[in-house]
Amino acid sequence: MSWLRDLLFGSIRGRLLLLMLGGLGTLMFALFLLLDFSIDKQIFGRLDATLLSRARGVVVLLESHPRDDAWQELHELSPEYATGGHTDFVQIWDAAGTTLLSSASNAANNLQPPPAPVPANAPLFYDLRLPDGHRGRAVGLRFSMLGRADEAILVVAEEREQVDQLERHVHVALVIGVLGMGLLAALLSVLAVRGGLRPLFAFAAETGPDGAPRVEPLPVARMPQELRPFADTLNSAFARLQAALGRERRFARDVAHELRTPLAETRMAVELASRAPSPQVLAGALASIDRMQRCIDGLLALSRYEAGIDQAQVEPLELVDLLRRSLAMAAGPAGKRGVTIAAQLPDECWVMSDPALLERIVDNLLLNAAEYTPGSSDVRVELASVAGGWNLRIGNAAPELAPEDLARLGERFWRKSAAREASNHGGLGLALSGTLAGLLGLRLDFALSQGVLWASLGPLRPIVLPEGPAS
Repeated sequence: MSWLRDLLFGSIRGRLLLLMLGGLGTLMFALFLLLDFSIDKQIFGRLDATLLSRARGVVVLLESHPRDDAWQELHELSPEYATGGHTDFVQIWDAAGTTLLSSASNAANNLQPPPAPVPANAPLFYDLRLPDGHRGRAVGLRFSMLGRADEAILVVAEEREQVDQLERHVHVALVIGVLGMGLLAALLSVLAVRGGLRPLFAFAAETGPDGAPRVEPLPVARMPQELRPFADTLNSAFARLQAALGRERRFARDVAHELRTPLAETRMAVELASRAPSPQVLAGALASIDRMQRCIDGLLALSRYEAGIDQAQVEPLELVDLLRRSLAMAAGPAGKRGVTIAAQLPDECWVMSDPALLERIVDNLLLNAAEYTPGSSDVRVELASVAGGWNLRIGNAAPELAPEDLARLGERFWRKSAAREASNHGGLGLALSGTLAGLLGLRLDFALSQGVLWASLGPLRPIVLPEGPAS
């Protein structure tokens, strides 16, 4: 029976059908009981009302006329009591249980007396077996006959088989009606569940064949409201998965692209060194290995920051001191090419940022400027206060760049001149700087003005000190 349990409880369709059919079945059964009770109450209520009306008519005659006159008038007004039929019966007992009067329809047989004492001011209804053997319904009344000191008990009875037959017909009609409504409700439930779950199956088909991630986002606007949160979540998951796959493909492509030349150079150097050892050849091999190491380190750093593995640790830092350290680091490579770095810095500048990430951005920008500016030229560094914080600008002469090249600055391994493909730089400095700037909530923009390339980083959020109490 495990397959049945899996069918009913292992799927949304089975659970919905079970819930709807169970709920509708319970509702139909409750409706059947309510209708049956109401109809029975109406049918037997009318029968009891008829019996009570007849009994009170007989009581009025016996209380207002002598016994024989009243009995004769009763038979004249209600011939059914005198015909000897088997549908209506009357019998009267005294307090001792002796029969005083009995209708001709009794055929010398006695009616069953009331099963309990008849109340003084209320009727007593009960079921009985009639003298002719049929089932009947009776009402008993206590009253005082004219000319008698003691009270008498009147019983008026009527055959109830026609009423029982009507009740059975009503029961059959109710059962057929309830079963028909139940079958119709079951059919409608199946159709409703199938139609209601159709958008869910369409949603499963929309997610892609064999569960493959979609390139295009799911059409959320065309989906039912209940499925939109799932579609938004899947769209977000697919976007993250596509981004991760893109990073992996880009990482593999970049590694294959950038390491091809250093590996060839290293192989050639090793082959030459194996034939005729030379310090110059080995130094070239070490330089190629260093270049590959910088490239791999840069690619790994980019991947970790883009994937959100490494996060910024923001804390207060003194920006001028950080810039002076970066300037001292860049002074060596710049001096070899006769490049002068001129900085305009305030005495002190406190900001909120990640010291390690910000220092790496500044180092990359300064080294890039010192490397690509023409020899014996200047690199200018400016730190100025702007709306919302501080802005750092680094400018260097760039006669080879055109305005249309600005959009490509920050692309991985992009260089303006093919002659620089063998540069000692890995080609990832500006790309890494852009990623780190976004991680810190900063903008890294490039502008070309009169042959000078300006890199602008900011705004760096200043530290807001609480105001002291007024003196």
